[in-house]
Amino acid sequence: MLEYDPRQPLIFTHIPKCAGTSIVRVLRHWFRGHYYHTFTDDRHGLPMSRVPTQDARGAWDPNVHCIHAHFDHRRGYGLPYFYPEVQQYVTIFRDPFDIVVSMYFFAKGKSLAGKFFHEGRAVDFCRLYPRLEAYVHDHPVWLYDHLPQDLTLFRLRETLERRFVYIGIFEDMATSLDRLRRKLGKPPVDMPQRNVSKYDEEVPESLRQWFYHNHPLLHEVYQVALETYRQS
Repeated sequence: MLEYDPRQPLIFTHIPKCAGTSIVRVLRHWFRGHYYHTFTDDRHGLPMSRVPTQDARGAWDPNVHCIHAHFDHRRGYGLPYFYPEVQQYVTIFRDPFDIVVSMYFFAKGKSLAGKFFHEGRAVDFCRLYPRLEAYVHDHPVWLYDHLPQDLTLFRLRETLERRFVYIGIFEDMATSLDRLRRKLGKPPVDMPQRNVSKYDEEVPESLRQWFYHNHPLLHEVYQVALETYRQS
């Protein structure tokens, strides 16, 4: 993976349901007033703002050290084109099937509470997806939108290594956080768990196998992360 250059801004690309909400406090602690968390406002339909990273001469803004966001290609905020000048990313990834399952239960819980919004309007998620199987079969394409758009199975590892300083894994957050802070030259810090989804349906193993078979790119990204996350 890349060596971190603190003279340039760093992007934390927040893959949904991969501990991004929990890591907000960590990034704020590490980068202090040089950390920027940008987002879309689904309740009010407001777009994501872009943080300027350079001045008119192309010099880096010394106040911008880390930008954290859900970069979403479908909404026009995808990487690498939304910040083409920024060349170093970090992220936390997770078994992609578990990401989609966790998102289903998160959205289901929000919908049952009348708090699920999409682009400014309330959505009855439970009517659209009454069971987990329906969601997994119909809707995992959104996960691709949160990955850099130049990823393919061909030369996947090389592309990831060219863009990422570090990819941690959700399933071993203690090791991932320690390796990340070493790569960035930051002090140790504890990370709380927040925004945890509650499961109230069985998750069949056959559904996991179907998902892996039909989404090999997502599976391979996770395999690279597993193979490399312990490296410092």
